[in-house]
Parts: sequence; structure tokens; C-alpha cells
Amino acid sequence: MGEERQRGRPRSAAMHQAILEAVRELLVRDGYARLSMEGVAARAGVGKPTLYRRWPSKGALVAETVRESFLSAAPGAGVVPLDTGDVEQDLRSWLRRQAVSAADPGNASLILALTAAAAENPHDAEDLYRRLTGPWCTPLVHRLRAGVDAGQLRPDADLEAVADALVGALLFQLLTGSASAAEQRAIGLLDALLTGLRSASKDTAAPKSGAPAGHGAPA
Repeated sequence: MGEERQRGRPRSAAMHQAILEAVRELLVRDGYARLSMEGVAARAGVGKPTLYRRWPSKGALVAETVRESFLSAAPGAGVVPLDTGDVEQDLRSWLRRQAVSAADPGNASLILALTAAAAENPHDAEDLYRRLTGPWCTPLVHRLRAGVDAGQLRPDADLEAVADALVGALLFQLLTGSASAAEQRAIGLLDALLTGLRSASKDTAAPKSGAPAGHGAPA
């Protein structure tokens, strides 16, 4: 009996991926409005009850499909920022990698579908958004917190708000059809945020005692 369950797990995982792939293909081809649980079941070769056992609604199925697509869209890069000891450089590197994911043409259709799902079910909108952004925001907050612990960022900074802003900048560019500008805009936002995030010990550019920058006190 245990052997049967062991054989069943790979089959279940394969079926799960087949369903998500069917959703991706249908969303890219037809959009969210024409997507149906019946159509997904037929394309994936499963029964409709199988879908409802795993996902309570079309919106939940779309949310997981979009999330999985973004997690695999940047091969080898992943969603976890590097920790080289320089938080500013690590954040820039992370944003550039995620911009590659956001610039993927197929992702525009998926994000638009998720937006439509949230608009269709306002009660679930927050949950749908968190399902998508959670895999980005959680490790990003952890990296920011490490920057605080290292004395590179202010200890009173709202790290969750910073993560939301950076991820939101990427998604906004994709939603507005400006995915090619995602990296430039996100880096620009990061530079603005870093001005307020840097700890006082790192801010060496500010002039002291009212003296203009670049000028010493009179001899």
C-alpha cells in the first residue's frame, strides 16, 4: 500500500503541473474572461471535480498559476536576493533579475488575468495579491532586515512597505505595458528609497556644521 502511495505522488505532481500549464496556455491565448474550469479540465485531461478539490475557484487557480510562472521565469536567478554584505548592491542586482522575469511577454497576460480575477472578486483581492507577491516580498524583507542588522539601513525603516513598493513598481510596469522600462523605473525608485533608508553612519555625503559639501573649514 505504501508502494502504491509512492507511485502516486509523482503522478499527482505531474497532474498538478499539467493543470497549471493548461491554465497558462489558455490565459495567453484567450484571456481571463474566456477561461473556464471546464476548459482547463478538458485541456489538462482531468475531471472538473479534480480542479475543485485543489482550488476553490477560478481566481485561486489563476493566482497559483501566475505565482508558479514568476518563480520559474528567471532560470538560475530565483527570487531570493543575494547577500554579499552590500545591501544596496544586492538590491540592485535582485531588481535587475526580477525585471528579466517581468519583461517576459507571457507574463503580461498572466498578470492581467490575476488583476481581472481580483476585480471580479474584491473580497479575495488582497489574498490574490499576496499569493503573487509573497514569494518576492518575504525574502526581500529578510534581506532588508539583514541590512539593518549590519548597520547599513535605518533600524526604524518600514521594511514591508519598502518591499511592497519595489515589487509594486515591477508589477505596475508590466500592467501598463511598459515591461521594457521595468528595470530602469525600479532602480530609480530604489535609489530614491535608499536616500531615506541609509543609516546615519553610512551617510557620509551630508555636510557637517553647515559647511558646504567639498569645502573644509577655514584655516
